[in-house]
Amino acid sequence: MTDSTLPGRAVSPVPGDHLVAIDRRECVRLLQTARGFGRIGATVHGRAVIYPVNFIVHRDTVLFRTRTGGELAEATNNVVVAFEVDQKEALYHEGWSVLVTGLATHVTEPTEIGQLSHLALTPWAGEARDCYVRIALDEISGRRISHGVR
Repeated sequence: MTDSTLPGRAVSPVPGDHLVAIDRRECVRLLQTARGFGRIGATVHGRAVIYPVNFIVHRDTVLFRTRTGGELAEATNNVVVAFEVDQKEALYHEGWSVLVTGLATHVTEPTEIGQLSHLALTPWAGEARDCYVRIALDEISGRRISHGVR
């Protein structure tokens, strides 16, 4: 397979290969249409952790909210993180996965926070989730697995 994250590179699956790379455009489309639930991988107290978050794609970034001062807020302030979203069809053993690796930053400008507060981004978790975190789509890749059973 060729690397689908590079512009102009075609995906050429190996015959019989059930795992196929997804190009950047399709990865972004899948992120935008995902049901708003993903996982963020970060480092907390020197250990790798994965948190479930609800998110949206906004202006070429992944955007989510967390609690100011919490572990996730501290772990996503001006550092590179990984964000993953996927969908599966368990019956057919098929699905896709998109991985974003990029710089996570906190939105601190009050005017911008006011604009973001009007987006459909309501955290599932309790407590105030007043820290907006964005992840740049610096690196994005995806894979689709299909067995062609249907």
